[in-house]
Amino acid sequence: MGYIEKAIEEIKNDWFADHVAEIKGEEGLQVIQWGKPGTNMYRTKYVLSGANVFISGDIGESVYRLTCLATLENIKGFNLSYFTGKLVAFCGERWNFDSNKAKKELKEYWEEYEMNDQEDGKEMYRKIMSAINESSSMNEYQYWLHDAYHSTSMDSDTISDVSDFGKRLPYRLIGYWLGLQMAIEQLEKNKPAAEAVTL
Repeated sequence: MGYIEKAIEEIKNDWFADHVAEIKGEEGLQVIQWGKPGTNMYRTKYVLSGANVFISGDIGESVYRLTCLATLENIKGFNLSYFTGKLVAFCGERWNFDSNKAKKELKEYWEEYEMNDQEDGKEMYRKIMSAINESSSMNEYQYWLHDAYHSTSMDSDTISDVSDFGKRLPYRLIGYWLGLQMAIEQLEKNKPAAEAVTL
């Protein structure tokens, strides 16, 4: 099971297992409360306004700007990659850093491009590995990479390639999308029952 699939399963079962969706407002300005009754753990509020989705609650805050109206009908078709690509503000770092993933990617890259054949290939590898080991965030990793770039014969293509090693989408960003998808699915499933009560 890949990282994203594992994250989706954990978030679904651990964060949102007993959550209930409540919606207020009309298309164009709607508020969805997504939470487990009786607790604020992982409670999330989604405000759909114009082409924007504002998210706040126990798992942080973010803003997404869509290229269409923020309606349940439009959003339900968005996959994680597309929705996350619309992120314009987030309370945390955009990417987590996974040193194990970075080391694996570096090893594969070095072998594929036969980088040890370069004049100071071993020194470049050592400095990049040092940057990975010294870092706990993408910003730190990219900061430490500059030492490798400036003190070896590493070219701009190589630094560009290796600077994304170790990138992981934070669980919170996966959770924002997944919670909204689960809430929409629940609201649509309960819609016929709600309409029958109002008739």
